[in-house]
Order: sequence, then C-alpha cells, then structure tokens
Amino acid sequence: MNKEKLVKIIQELLKTGEELDFLTELRKEDLEKLVASIRDGIDRSGKQ
Repeated sequence: MNKEKLVKIIQELLKTGEELDFLTELRKEDLEKLVASIRDGIDRSGKQ
C-alpha cells in the first residue's frame, strides 16, 4: 500500500476533512504504525 493510500485511511479513521498530506513525509512503516495505533484506539474506545 502506498503512502497516499495510508494517509487516506487515516483521514477516514479520524473522520476529518482536514488535509493530512504532510503525513506523506513520514516513512511508510511509520504510517502503517500510525494506522494500526488509531485502529487500536478506536477499537478500545468502542469496548468501554
């Protein structure tokens, strides 16, 4: 998956219309970790 797709996933997870293109400056691996962390946080908040 490319960095632009990962940024799009982050935008969707955060439900934001904000431009997050600056995130493409991160390494792909860091973006993947960020996506996983956001998903984990969303999952945890839904279980409380």
